[in-house]
Amino acid sequence: MHPLDWLIASLGCTALAQVAFKLHARNRQRWLLGSAIALFLLVPYTTYNALRGLSLDTVYVATAASQLLVVALSLAFMGERYSLRQYAGFLLVLAGIVLYNR
Repeated sequence: MHPLDWLIASLGCTALAQVAFKLHARNRQRWLLGSAIALFLLVPYTTYNALRGLSLDTVYVATAASQLLVVALSLAFMGERYSLRQYAGFLLVLAGIVLYNR
């Protein structure tokens, strides 16, 4: 796999694990907790493989994108709502990622 694919996998695992853990806190379903733990355990492996081909600063800054993925997933699967101020913050995070990686 390409290092960028590993980075995307790392971000996806992190975001999905956070959402699964939050769903477990709401529903107390064991499979959600098991899924969250399994996904969190994959993150170091996927991040390590991303770092084998990408610089540390690129990977580190890109990890902020996982928080944006959590927002998108929580909107889609949990029905969470955010204020305009929060959306402005999300856009600032995204702008920072884009500007840093130019």
